[in-house]
Amino acid sequence: ANIPVSGFQGSRMEILLLDVSASMSEDDYPPSRLYGAKQASISFIKRIAEDNPQSVVCVISFSTRASLVSVPLSVGREMGSLQKAINGLQTESSTNISAGLRLSEKMIAKCKNVVSPRILLLTDGESNEGGSPIPVAERLKAQGIQLDIIGIGGSPEDVNENDLRKMASVIKGETRYWFIRSVGQLIRKFEDLAIREVN
Repeated sequence: ANIPVSGFQGSRMEILLLDVSASMSEDDYPPSRLYGAKQASISFIKRIAEDNPQSVVCVISFSTRASLVSVPLSVGREMGSLQKAINGLQTESSTNISAGLRLSEKMIAKCKNVVSPRILLLTDGESNEGGSPIPVAERLKAQGIQLDIIGIGGSPEDVNENDLRKMASVIKGETRYWFIRSVGQLIRKFEDLAIREVN
């Protein structure tokens, strides 16, 4: 894809990194986990557009491999394109968080003029492809990239909370990992995360 790497001077960068593994079609977040993730993601970008319209948002999904769902776009000008990209997500097969993080890293590197890049990772399971994502997460954090992580699903035991906590950024003593139990809570959490101080 042709990435518009210039013109983002001083803009904040947000990457929505969304799990589309097969289990995201389960209906415990009615009508499905993926539908809940889409609703929360759209609430997130709408809130950012209100609060910080010059922000840049990129959407990446991962299952067995990672896919660039939307190139980095200005949320204030390209809201429709971002919503369409999120709404088009469909479930695939297994869970490769490492691939998603690596593609996120690549996109951030391409957008050289952005500030305070953040990856908002949502997953409903354990990473079962591509090796441990912890070393990739550590590398990203060492570059000053903030990693906020949300676990969803039947119960916290369904995700590898131990690994996700290790992967998440720690800001002002708070580990930036949360397990969310309902669609309503998920939307509220994403809206809360849309408003952030730049660290």
